[in-house]
Amino acid sequence: MATLALCMFLGGTAAAEPVRFVTIDTAPWASVEPKSGKAEGVFPDIVAELVRRTGLDILVELQPFARIPRELETSRQDCTILVWNEQWAPFMVQGEVVSNHPVGVIARKGLRLRSYENLRGLSVSVLRGLPLGPRFDGDESVHRQYDTDYLQGLNKLAHGRVDAVAGALPTIAYLAEQNGLDRHLGDRLELSQMLLRFQCAKGSPRLDVMPAIDAAIRAMLADGTIERIKASRDYH
Repeated sequence: MATLALCMFLGGTAAAEPVRFVTIDTAPWASVEPKSGKAEGVFPDIVAELVRRTGLDILVELQPFARIPRELETSRQDCTILVWNEQWAPFMVQGEVVSNHPVGVIARKGLRLRSYENLRGLSVSVLRGLPLGPRFDGDESVHRQYDTDYLQGLNKLAHGRVDAVAGALPTIAYLAEQNGLDRHLGDRLELSQMLLRFQCAKGSPRLDVMPAIDAAIRAMLADGTIERIKASRDYH
């Protein structure tokens, strides 16, 4: 898949430089609507509401997961909302938690996956750099195949090239259904609940916006806005 660097301005009233937000290009979290060419999904909806509540100008960019750490480390991007990764701690500042995120493994149909022990010896598609929990991440008995997105892993699974796909369970299931691959999916095993967190690059010149965005996120959690956005995009 070609690298996508889709930019979308969500305009507020602030006169300062726009805040550059980057996130993973994966539906239903965020993707490009083919007809309009605009970003859509849970993330763009949340950002649009942040713009409304804070008055900030925010520039949204979608990238493959593997590129995002470098974009933030070099401060080409200011902020993101993604699973917190301890490996990013040297160059990122944590903000508010936006949502819990179930991560785990979905096996091909017919393969037993009822407990963690069933993973041993399996070939599993994973996204490079995505943490799935200390036990899985350090387990050398699992044979990992690194892919740039979940759809690559799902296609491998459909053709018998991997036994399972690991990552965000709601996203994997959604992509399988949307691409007619759900018939190949079998047992699923949740490994952990990870936190989707607002976070910004330490080198960003726009760290000053974090308190306002944190406050808006807290308000959106309190009044149910974030849960309504997730439900409207069938993101569970």
